[in-house]
Amino acid sequence: MKYWVIFVIIIICIGGGVFLGTRLDSNILKQENKIDITYTVKEILPIAEYASLVYHYSTVITESDVRRLFGISIPLTDRRAIYTIDGTIKLGFSGRDITITNQNNIIIVHMPKIKILSHEIYPETFSLYDERTSLFNRYSLQDANNLQMEHKREFERKVNENEGLFFQAQQSAEQQFRFFLENIPEVKEKYRIVFEWEM
Repeated sequence: MKYWVIFVIIIICIGGGVFLGTRLDSNILKQENKIDITYTVKEILPIAEYASLVYHYSTVITESDVRRLFGISIPLTDRRAIYTIDGTIKLGFSGRDITITNQNNIIIVHMPKIKILSHEIYPETFSLYDERTSLFNRYSLQDANNLQMEHKREFERKVNENEGLFFQAQQSAEQQFRFFLENIPEVKEKYRIVFEWEM
């Protein structure tokens, strides 16, 4: 009789161990899958600066002034100029700042704030459209350089205030990243992708 009791206890212990081991293996496997998919997604995305929108422009610079003495305009010192110049502004972000979370088969891609990555103006396109100078107040090469730099700062300010451009940059990044991620079979079959942007 005692042997039967011992045998039953052993069978129960073995069964419980197998059940517990199966649950632990299942949890570990789920955790590994979660880590793997997060790692896989992160590997697809860029790790350096990423330009999601390249904005080419051609603009007009107008400038006029007159020399003054004690607040009074000095005759024969007024001047006016109209120039044109081309430039390129790149909007984007650093890929290193992207983070990934996986919740209930939803991959959340946390995106950094869009910013101006670079702004190039092309001096070779800086051309005079109209100019009027006076005998005692002419434009110099330094004046032209100062106009270009002042215009560059002003244009960056206007771009930073243009929410439409930043929205376009976000949409472009989402479309491109979604295309890359949905080409991963496991992602396409099992996960939904959501982008969250830092404001």
